[in-house]
Amino acid sequence: MGKEKIIGALLIIIAALAAIYYTWGLVLLQGPWWNAPFQQWVQGIQDPLLRSILGPDPMFLIILPILLAVLLICVIGIWIGYTMLTTPAPEPLEDFDFDEEAVEEDKKEEEEKKE
Repeated sequence: MGKEKIIGALLIIIAALAAIYYTWGLVLLQGPWWNAPFQQWVQGIQDPLLRSILGPDPMFLIILPILLAVLLICVIGIWIGYTMLTTPAPEPLEDFDFDEEAVEEDKKEEEEKKE
């Protein structure tokens, strides 16, 4: 399997896990009527670390993607700026000096071909 296929598979897995986690945290734990069994189950977990992972604060789930989006936009801006800074300027195109005699000769040759 190629390197890009491995990266693609990892992206699929990470995106799927993030979608499941956000659905769990924002929909199932904060829903209007179905949240009670899930919240009771989370509160029954003895390990505080596992309880904090499975029962995230809704503000954390709202703030985290906003922070990641802002950071992504900033990184893209830094990358564009770095590319603009380090890319050498293109060489200017030279003006073409037309030799009038050569142009006249070409016209005469074209006229002769037409005749």
